[in-house]
Amino acid sequence: MNTFSPLQDRRTVRIPAGVVGCREAGAGIPVLFVHGIVANGLAWRHVARRLAGQARCIAPDWPLGSHHPAMPSADLSLPGLARIVVDVMDALGLGDAVLVGNGYGGDIAQVVAVQYPERARALVLAATNAFDSDPAPTRVLQRLTALPGAGALQAIGMRSRHMQRQWFTYGGVTKRPIPADVMTSYLTSLWSDRQVRDDFRRFLGQLSPRHLAEASPRLAAFDKPALVVWPTEERYFPAEGARRLTQTMPRARLVTVDDSYSWMPEDRPDLLADLLAEFLAELSPASP
Repeated sequence: MNTFSPLQDRRTVRIPAGVVGCREAGAGIPVLFVHGIVANGLAWRHVARRLAGQARCIAPDWPLGSHHPAMPSADLSLPGLARIVVDVMDALGLGDAVLVGNGYGGDIAQVVAVQYPERARALVLAATNAFDSDPAPTRVLQRLTALPGAGALQAIGMRSRHMQRQWFTYGGVTKRPIPADVMTSYLTSLWSDRQVRDDFRRFLGQLSPRHLAEASPRLAAFDKPALVVWPTEERYFPAEGARRLTQTMPRARLVTVDDSYSWMPEDRPDLLADLLAEFLAELSPASP
């Protein structure tokens, strides 16, 4: 089976901030996936394979380090990225969608749900920051990428499979190695495009826990179905955030998952897809 199936076909959409790559599979209720940093829409390939018979699975390449082309004039703060999500929805003709965010993609999804609640039909957050959490590995990465020339050196270092599996890189977010061709798709832009490295540095430079310290409590007004999925072996994002998110959103439910780090679309895609399928089936056709 093609590793990238069913998301192997990529097209681009133009929005005010630039050009965004987008992959789709299936038909039905629109589900918009938001991946984490230094990943792209292929992170959802296994989930989309199982959900495509039930939903229109939309997996853009958000400007978080694995995107192309670069977006040198874009606002890559969390509020700016939330606007990019809405602009992509507009470009795809989506009035609303079920938002599914993983890792820092969940941070973005929270801001979308707070600032543009009419665009989120429902919300799924899988291992993400919440409230004022500020993972130590991200702080280290922020300091490293701020050094002159550090981005190019880090991109070169990440060519090593050994480096890719370290606790402070992909080995900290996935229990199992990511296929080599998928890793190449995640890292090629960082390896080859200085402007993409500049985008990633700008994103990290604007990343601050204050954004979710403001946004997460406001999810108390998000009176739509919500699902919080948390891996019991998560290393970066505090479990207390999952509990607080579930208590904050009026219609939220918490599910815990074993045998996975934070990137459940890579570690436990079948289980995550089953949870999403059940969640989508519960949504009324008349849901706002």
